[in-house]
Amino acid sequence: MPRPGFSFLLCPDAELLRQQIETLVETHGEGTTWFRRVYWADDGDLPGAFWQDLTIPDLMGTSRLVVVRRANAFLVDGWNRLTSTLSSFSSHIWPIFCLEAGLDKQGNPKAPATLTKQKYWAVAEKRGWVWSSAGLTRSTLPGFIKRHAARNGVTIQPDALNALSDLLPLDALGARNELDKLILAAGDSGRVDASMLSIVAAETDMDVFEFISTLFSGGSPEKVWKKVFDNRLVSSTDSILFSFLALLQREARILWELAHGDQPSAYVPRGALSAKTKMARSLGATRLARIWDLSLEAEFGIKSGQRTPEQAFEALVGGLYGVFRDANPTGMR
Repeated sequence: MPRPGFSFLLCPDAELLRQQIETLVETHGEGTTWFRRVYWADDGDLPGAFWQDLTIPDLMGTSRLVVVRRANAFLVDGWNRLTSTLSSFSSHIWPIFCLEAGLDKQGNPKAPATLTKQKYWAVAEKRGWVWSSAGLTRSTLPGFIKRHAARNGVTIQPDALNALSDLLPLDALGARNELDKLILAAGDSGRVDASMLSIVAAETDMDVFEFISTLFSGGSPEKVWKKVFDNRLVSSTDSILFSFLALLQREARILWELAHGDQPSAYVPRGALSAKTKMARSLGATRLARIWDLSLEAEFGIKSGQRTPEQAFEALVGGLYGVFRDANPTGMR
């Protein structure tokens, strides 16, 4: 399959972008070792070395990937200047532009209007050189889990796959880190089953339940913030909050099921079941549904760029105080 002359990757998840670059190189790299040069468009004006890397082949014939992170920060002049650069194909230079600006109102990754008006964008769309992903969702997470396991020679049993699809955070780096724990635990057996999930679930699960319990009893949001985020699941602030929101949504689902007398569909440590059941009955179905709403509002606010992670968390805590106030008037003062 012919190699793309250049590639546009649209996704708010940095780990999915990294994996897509690896996939492109494996698929189209023709067995060549590609030397990588990475530039960040939001650092200001890109240096002269960037434009040289895009246009001047290496004298020794070394193949070069020129990766531009956060390319959505390009100004109009930058996109215009690329017209002449991208008009010709170089067998040894492969430009890859990563656009990481969030999602539009329909939940799709956004491309700058200045970019979509360029002739080279139309060429990229026509030839399939544009890859787009809104990031992980509950429906796409099972496929992500199976692919990562397969790359590492591990089989995920169906019961474990179902549980992990509810449990793992919806950011690829956080999910990958938790899967790597299981892959390591699988050892020579090359098999992950539900009996192993406590190494993923127990610590983070209890943090989220403690978050809800602390707010329900009128605890300080500053202390809750520190408790939750001291357990850093991933490296960047955005990803940490996405991980937490995914676990909060899962926790709300478990409490909903317990409030209705059902067995929880996701893993719950035995020692936590009684406390969770009591909390679920105290909150009731209406308030538990509101936890879902507030969590999804926070997630959309960050991905759409309408709120910073700090603003989204503050709004989430404020909303949950309002939800819990009439459920526990003694504690919520």
